[in-house]
Amino acid sequence: MTPNTASVGCVFTKYTPTFELKHKYVEGAALYYMEMRDKLAWHPGSKKDNSPLHREFDSAERDANRAVVCPDSGQYALALHPQATGAGKKTRCDEYAFAATKESGGSQQGAENGTQCLQAYARKDADDKWRLYDDLRAPNTAPTCPEKCARTTLPGAQNERAGSRLSGFCTKQRMLDNDAYFIDVPGLTRPWRATAQPTAAPSPTSGARELSLFLTPPAGASPTPR
Repeated sequence: MTPNTASVGCVFTKYTPTFELKHKYVEGAALYYMEMRDKLAWHPGSKKDNSPLHREFDSAERDANRAVVCPDSGQYALALHPQATGAGKKTRCDEYAFAATKESGGSQQGAENGTQCLQAYARKDADDKWRLYDDLRAPNTAPTCPEKCARTTLPGAQNERAGSRLSGFCTKQRMLDNDAYFIDVPGLTRPWRATAQPTAAPSPTSGARELSLFLTPPAGASPTPR
């Protein structure tokens, strides 16, 4: 890795910065990152649990990580969920932990492809709030939380903006390969219950339910509110 001699500075190796993602215009992505940080058993990116992410500087490694969790094609590619909200652009597969981290599912032992990750999708409901739903379309199964990774159908525009903000953070913090950081979304409101049901309300029989405690609701029940 060649240092950027045009931008010389110093780093404090004992300080672990926090990527504070501004949630404006990336509400679905921000909700997804926080839910996965808090719900996955190993809490990737959590300062509270002292479980930082570590930057992957090598672009080839980042591409390899994406090819494992969110390949563009092939038998392990994510079939984008038809009920996910596109927000002005096509939806796309987004992974957590990020492909640009050492914690990406593509770098984890025991995660051979994206089908082994927690599966979800993001949607803006009729009450104008973003929520995450389990993607339980066959052959997916309900999340159990020890998963090594997560992938979800997200608006492409939000995916791009969040990635750009992360890149800017790494540049500002002068982060090198394997440098640690935490993630947080200050001011994010997590909607626990919908005030109005969407037109196509998900149900256990349709293969979708809202992420909560990952308990299967009784037959015929509405999605379990978080």
